[in-house]
Amino acid sequence: MDSIYDLVDSLNEKMFRFTSQMESVKPKQLGLDERSGYTLYVNEECIIVPNDYNDRQLQYYGGFEYVDKEFRQVIGDYVIYLNGDSRVQNCLDRFYDNEENEDA
Repeated sequence: MDSIYDLVDSLNEKMFRFTSQMESVKPKQLGLDERSGYTLYVNEECIIVPNDYNDRQLQYYGGFEYVDKEFRQVIGDYVIYLNGDSRVQNCLDRFYDNEENEDA
């Protein structure tokens, strides 16, 4: 039987690999106060932050303390905010709309 530490390490490694395939953005790119964290990872389904200072900042300065618990998941050292919440979806929409406009 694996130890709980092995499980946590495995989850963190998987989350690290997953976020390394996502776009790394600054809060301003999502229409948030620049104090909302240092590094955020996005794809069309979610916003992920390391579960440390970044998450506290995102909750306080970015208004993510109001994200419904159903759409906030903690996995290892990461917090995932899912696009089923309107606050999260609005940030993702803003990012991807701005990205499309820059490409045009």
